[in-house]
Amino acid sequence: MTGYTLHAPAGSFRAFKILIAAEYNGIDIDIPEFDAATATSLSPTGKAPVLQTPAGGTIFESHSIARYIARIRRDRGLTGNGSIVEEAAVDSWCDFCANNIELPACVWWYPVAGFMPFQQAAYEKAKADLTKALTTLNEHLESKKYLVNDNVTLADITVASALVYPLKLVCDEEFRKPFGNVIRWFNDCTSQAEFKAVIGTVALCKSELVASGQ
Repeated sequence: MTGYTLHAPAGSFRAFKILIAAEYNGIDIDIPEFDAATATSLSPTGKAPVLQTPAGGTIFESHSIARYIARIRRDRGLTGNGSIVEEAAVDSWCDFCANNIELPACVWWYPVAGFMPFQQAAYEKAKADLTKALTTLNEHLESKKYLVNDNVTLADITVASALVYPLKLVCDEEFRKPFGNVIRWFNDCTSQAEFKAVIGTVALCKSELVASGQ
């Protein structure tokens, strides 16, 4: 093995941040057609994504893989300006995303994609929890272009990646109204060539898509 190989389902938002970080850092990653059995055999958890490295080792869990890719080229700035404080700030927003954005976002849009059944109580809680997370994000971005400093870092890549499907599928114009700073920042991030190379052009939804049984 001579390069990096990422095993992940096509279109996985968990793979987005890894591949976008690789674009910024100029790292080539091979993405074979997804085979669940292969991913299961490589990851201790049996789950994708999982990365095979040139040295022959494997890294599992999407946030760990993204951090690894970001740290390969620290000179590119994805982990901050080189200080341990900024690196911790980047990690803080990545953790915020994992704990406060990904779960409610998935509970909201997964039923629309047919990944899980619709449940009214879960839907209402997911919207409320995502609203709370986006309020925090919106307030933080009031006076900032990006989450940590004046350049895109892994923090921006991670949070924006988690918001791609919610903003495309379920967060309609009415829901987005209070979050102008978030939308300005999201559009800025996703308009960059490194994002587009992975996720293409992101069109924000005008009307919320509804799940079967909703």
